[in-house]
Amino acid sequence: MRIRIVFEKLGWFTFVNHVDLPIIFSRAARRAGLSQEFTQGFSPHPHISLGPPLAIGVVGLDEPAEFWFNDWDANSFEKWNEKLPEGLKILKYAEVEGTSLAKLATAALYRISSVKSPLGAEALAVLEEEVGRTGELFSSSLLDGEISLVVGDLEHCGAGNLVRSLKEKGIVDGWPDVRLVRERVGTWDPFTKEILPLVGCEV
Repeated sequence: MRIRIVFEKLGWFTFVNHVDLPIIFSRAARRAGLSQEFTQGFSPHPHISLGPPLAIGVVGLDEPAEFWFNDWDANSFEKWNEKLPEGLKILKYAEVEGTSLAKLATAALYRISSVKSPLGAEALAVLEEEVGRTGELFSSSLLDGEISLVVGDLEHCGAGNLVRSLKEKGIVDGWPDVRLVRERVGTWDPFTKEILPLVGCEV
């Protein structure tokens, strides 16, 4: 069974590297008594597909991933969640088929603010230019000192580039000055101008 989840990374857990997530999720699943499907070949490992990498230190509120299980029932979700460490929580799940997660995760909503002073029009222009250079900008806005960006090409357009661009222009001193939240990851719909969720939508 192919189970797609949406999870959040909060607090200290934002400093756990993205590449370590498969081990953490798999150990929690094993402690919960769940049986994962393993890949074939010389070095079998649990069959897992993660969403776009999330930079260390960035809060993730709607992060997707897929796991393959030999069995799954109505109690599996709660049992798995109970074994996850503080700061990592599965919010919802669905059994899915069809298109791969990598092809569906085409957009992300970032919210950027400064811990020292509100960001302004200059910061917005810098970030828009950076996203246009490294990825694709679907929408942007500035409200009460916080910038919202909906970006595409998530492999190349990440949080590190955004912070670097602000630092190079002297708007912030670096990561300690910035609060970054990836609020949503999903499929960009050019007709509605919205990010479609990866759980709870047609796939």
